[in-house]
Amino acid sequence: MAAKFKIACHLITWGGEQRRDPEKVLREVAEAGYEGVEGLAASSPEELVELAKLAAKYGLHIVNVGAPDPRMRIDFNLTLGNDAAEIPACRRADFGGLNPTDEDFKRAADSLKELIEYAQQFNVKPFHHAHRGTMIETVEDAVKLLNYAPGLYLLLDTGHLLAGRSNPLEAIEKLGDRIAHVHLKDFYAEDPETWDNHKSKWWEEGRFEELGKGNMGLDVKAVLQGLERIGYEGWVTVEQDRPTHHPPAETARINREYLRSLGY
Repeated sequence: MAAKFKIACHLITWGGEQRRDPEKVLREVAEAGYEGVEGLAASSPEELVELAKLAAKYGLHIVNVGAPDPRMRIDFNLTLGNDAAEIPACRRADFGGLNPTDEDFKRAADSLKELIEYAQQFNVKPFHHAHRGTMIETVEDAVKLLNYAPGLYLLLDTGHLLAGRSNPLEAIEKLGDRIAHVHLKDFYAEDPETWDNHKSKWWEEGRFEELGKGNMGLDVKAVLQGLERIGYEGWVTVEQDRPTHHPPAETARINREYLRSLGY
């Protein structure tokens, strides 16, 4: 049975090129075989229309579009027909530091209440990124924050969970009905045994890698099968946070071909 979710490509690897020559970048994404694109932002409704038209020209749908403020981001994603939108992540530095308490998680959840209620009015799922430096670095963190914020959803970022020595499959098992978006990426540590999310040097001792080239135990096929098993129907975005030794367009193709080799 074919997966119900669709595959998008994040533009972060292209850096400033996506602003200098967006048409070239979108063409490369489409040629690599993706159905959607993430990493675009609009500063006005007029700009949103122009971006949507350009993406449509290449058969791409804009996923999780950015905007100048959180409510506008929800509005813009609603306008594009997206049923989920990212809201600002709560930073660990603002809520207890490296080792937040349950009370810190509660305060973080309370800080998102108005945005969550705004999104709920329009049946948009507001999601919080699992990301280093935020209140969600591990599956345990995600469970805590989402328990305190019943209307909040999770952006399951496999790379950042791996960096936090956490298992993305556990997140699918424990929070399947609370996952509203996925960033699929691999992680490589020079020494997996000693890697520490807070103490090790990022980009020197550890880095995100092309799919299948990490060494922290990511089973990409198991993750995708897990998403199918729970009936996930949202977008899966392949995200390469930093350029590899390949040009961005080639990395995008490598990642897409890797997923095809797994049957996706």
